[in-house]
Amino acid sequence: MASKLSQFSAEDMVNHNKCFLTHVFPNSSRIDSSNYNPLEYWSCGCQLVAMNYQTAGHMMDLYQGWFQQNGNCGYTLKPSFLRDQLCLYSGGCAKDPLPGVEPTILYLKIISAQQLPQPKGASAKASSIDPYVVVQVYGMAIDCAEARTRTVSNEGHSPIFDESFEFTVTVPELALLRIAVLDDEFIGDDFIGQYTVPLTCLRTGYRHLRLLSNNGDPLYNTTLFIYITMTTRSEKQRSKRRKAWLNMKCVGIKQADDVFKNAESHLAEAYKMRVDEEQAMLDLCKECGVPDSANIVQCLRVLSLRMASCPAVTSWEITN
Repeated sequence: MASKLSQFSAEDMVNHNKCFLTHVFPNSSRIDSSNYNPLEYWSCGCQLVAMNYQTAGHMMDLYQGWFQQNGNCGYTLKPSFLRDQLCLYSGGCAKDPLPGVEPTILYLKIISAQQLPQPKGASAKASSIDPYVVVQVYGMAIDCAEARTRTVSNEGHSPIFDESFEFTVTVPELALLRIAVLDDEFIGDDFIGQYTVPLTCLRTGYRHLRLLSNNGDPLYNTTLFIYITMTTRSEKQRSKRRKAWLNMKCVGIKQADDVFKNAESHLAEAYKMRVDEEQAMLDLCKECGVPDSANIVQCLRVLSLRMASCPAVTSWEITN
């Protein structure tokens, strides 16, 4: 039932969970004690999502990784858009689940690994391993993505991958990053180690991740060396525009140079107008008491409620 609601009536389920508690648990027909994806229900605002703790694996990695944001103890607060009655959050498989919020761009570079053990419960073809790294982003349907590095042959002590990836995440508050190290050389169980963390808990820069076993226990001296950078799409676009303007040089053709010379002032003026518009929107959000990521529709809803609660105001209009 919960699975059907999250897929076909996600927005209604989100609105329901803003006022009521919902407890989701595995179907009794799961005779193998398998687990579902908990993010499917967290993204709809469900407060209590139960799992089969006796079954380790992929979904349990996501479940345990989610609670790293509070040290694996207590409750975690839902994002504001899952609690605010005025927020336009559609959830589910919507292409734009949170209008007005700029996507986050995640840059991840897998540099190297250290002291990788052989997978447990597998029969080996050789004494050495051939590791590779799988990077997965879980969250809203539009945010889910996966990429992998090349395989490093016969190197388990300190394999060097040196590969970069880029992911666009529209709702980072509901996104998890899972990095798993697997082996190409083993038959059966190819799992070596993994690390799962909420996107909001990532710290930028060079980091050593201590890999965890299939049961969530830390692997002795087994780490992954990575580099992380996060930005927004608007910051990336502004950086590109500034760089493009700085690179406007004469090309030696008089007609073309004259056109670009005249256009430079107009581009600067248009850029100033864009900055002023962004600042005006930030001021409006501050006045309405909503987050900076809110859109104009949310601000108008707040203003409408304020006007409706004022007995001296009988009507009002917005003019351009």
